[in-house]
Amino acid sequence: MKLSYLLSLILIVPGAPAFAVDRPSLPPTAQRPFVREAVLVERDFPLLAAMLGSAPMRSVLLQDAVLKAETAKRWDEVAEVNRTCQKDAVCRSKALRFTPEQVDEVSAELRSLYEANAAVKAFVREKLQPAAVFSLDPSQPDEARLVDSWVATAKGLNLMIGTYCDGVPPRYAAIDSMTLQAGSPGLASLTGLILDGLDYEETASGASRSKEQTLFFEPTMRFAIRIMEANERDEAGRLWPIEKTENAAAVKAVRSVKWAKYPHSVIVVLGAGGETPNVPLSPRGKERVRGAVEAYRKGSAPFVLVSGGYVHPLQTPFSEALEMKRYLMEVYGLPASAILVDPYARHTTTNLRNAVREIYAYHIPVKKPILIVSDEAHINSVASEAFATRNEKELGYQPVVIGARVTPSSIEGIPSERSLYRDTTDPLDP
Repeated sequence: MKLSYLLSLILIVPGAPAFAVDRPSLPPTAQRPFVREAVLVERDFPLLAAMLGSAPMRSVLLQDAVLKAETAKRWDEVAEVNRTCQKDAVCRSKALRFTPEQVDEVSAELRSLYEANAAVKAFVREKLQPAAVFSLDPSQPDEARLVDSWVATAKGLNLMIGTYCDGVPPRYAAIDSMTLQAGSPGLASLTGLILDGLDYEETASGASRSKEQTLFFEPTMRFAIRIMEANERDEAGRLWPIEKTENAAAVKAVRSVKWAKYPHSVIVVLGAGGETPNVPLSPRGKERVRGAVEAYRKGSAPFVLVSGGYVHPLQTPFSEALEMKRYLMEVYGLPASAILVDPYARHTTTNLRNAVREIYAYHIPVKKPILIVSDEAHINSVASEAFATRNEKELGYQPVVIGARVTPSSIEGIPSERSLYRDTTDPLDP
């Protein structure tokens, strides 16, 4: 079957007929390079990335009889559904999702391995215990941290498959939903192709490990990542690691800052996407940038941190943060060394959360307040009880402690370390 025909069956572009073969609203290759699967695993599933990257832990998991049986069973199920589910993508995906019983079985085995194996204890102590990305509770026992991280990961994998293969609506369907046509014959054919190559590992050498050398979660992990890639929903991995791409100049400049000179560590500009296709930066976004420039020139902080991902409209080729950075440089003459970008945030909640993550990652003083800049109505919202409630509902914590109002369009905030926790149920911005 020709690829162009297959795409004609499965692609949907908002506002375009269902038979369209192109996605004109998607970022061109020159703007959005390919994202490696390993990067998406690192971003979306840090526990799995840690397990794959630890030779001792990997060896333990490969040799465990219960987990080996789980892996063999999963590969057998993949072969069976690929043979029998010829016209049904959901039928195929069901074999890749973890059932509650399987999640419990793996949880019990991980507990047993932790209790009996020094290498597993060392893995948790060295990789999971020090990192706030794995738990919102710093006092959580190591065994519970391992098991709870696994349960959260399994939930995230199932959600990714449900959303981007089965068509289950995400929380914000207008901007986060699948691009392929759920239930279409073309999607069924595509899932078959993915399963055909599921044992083939994406590596620079082109090597392929045998099925016996894969870990129990790898078939599901590969399917979830590849079906997400098929939907062009690789936003979480674009430009990663950001400190080596767009933020390189500013990260270098952090080392020489005399922090006592400034009342704030960074000026955080909350992104504002538009709904008009092919418009790089919305008028509201430009106005928010102006407010940040004013604060910067008054000496409020040594850096402007612009935050906003590829959000509005659906599958836009423009990141709010990258376009705000370009505007700051081309219109106002700010140097790249004074601008930090977060091109991942999709909501106000994660604008603040991701800004805090960069503050911690780049060794910017965490006790010094940030200055949050937007428009007056938006800042009113950030200061409200409703926004605090939304943070608790969607994140499980407050990413910053909101402080004093500085101007009608700006307010202070103190970073919270809880923002480092990685959300496996939000694959576009974990």
